[in-house]
Amino acid sequence: MGSLDLPQASSFKGGSETFLRDVLENILKTYLRKNPMAKTVWELVQSMDNEKVSYDHFFFRTFKVEGYGIDSLSSFFMDYGYKVGGRLDFPKKNIHVLWLSPPEIHVPGDGHGLGNGPLPRIVIAELLVDELSPDSQEIIKKYLKPEGGKQAILSSTLGSLIWEKPTSADFNQLAKESEYGAWALFHGYTLNHLAFAVHRLKHRFSDIKCVKEYFKEKGFKLNKDGGDVLK
Repeated sequence: MGSLDLPQASSFKGGSETFLRDVLENILKTYLRKNPMAKTVWELVQSMDNEKVSYDHFFFRTFKVEGYGIDSLSSFFMDYGYKVGGRLDFPKKNIHVLWLSPPEIHVPGDGHGLGNGPLPRIVIAELLVDELSPDSQEIIKKYLKPEGGKQAILSSTLGSLIWEKPTSADFNQLAKESEYGAWALFHGYTLNHLAFAVHRLKHRFSDIKCVKEYFKEKGFKLNKDGGDVLK
C-alpha cells in the first residue's frame, strides 16, 4: 500500500490551530453578515491596492452574571493557547475588561487574514450587572437562564442568541442606563467590533491618519469616544 501524504504536525499548543482559525473565521463572517456597514468598510480596506489584511483584536461584550461573564468566552481561547495580557476597569460605565494575547505561532512573511496571518488579540468586556439599578438588573437577569453561558463560543460563531430576544420595551428601558447592556442583550455574544492591524498594511494605509482621512472622504463618521473609530 502506498504511503499517504499527511500534513506536518503543528507545533501549536492547546489543540488544532486549524480549528481555532476556523472558529475565528466564522465569528468574523457572522459579524460581517450582521453588520452591512462593517462589511463595506472591510471590503474597502481589502480593495485598497489589493491589501491583505490582518487583525489587531476582536472585541466581545458579556454580562457579569453567573456563567455569562468573561470566563464564558475566555476559557475557550485559553484552551487554545491564549494567555491573559491585562485587565482594565471603567467604573463610570460599570465595565471590566480582560484582554488575551495569542499563542506564539509561525507566521510566514506574506501571511495575512485568519488563514495564515497573525492571530488577533481577544478583548472581552463584562458589564457589572450588580452595580446597575434594580430595574436594569431585573431586565437582564430575567433573560439569562442558569448555565446558559456554556454555549458562548457557539453563540458567537453562529450569531444566535442563547436567550430569548428582548422586547422593545426592555431594550429601550435598559438603554436609558446602559447602552452597553442594551446592545449585549440584543446581540449576545456576536462580535462587537474588530480592529485591523494597520501597521501590517501597505502603501498609505499603513499610516492611521491616512486611514481616517480616507474614510472621512467616503462619508463615514468617526466615533470620538476613546479615540477616532468608525461608527
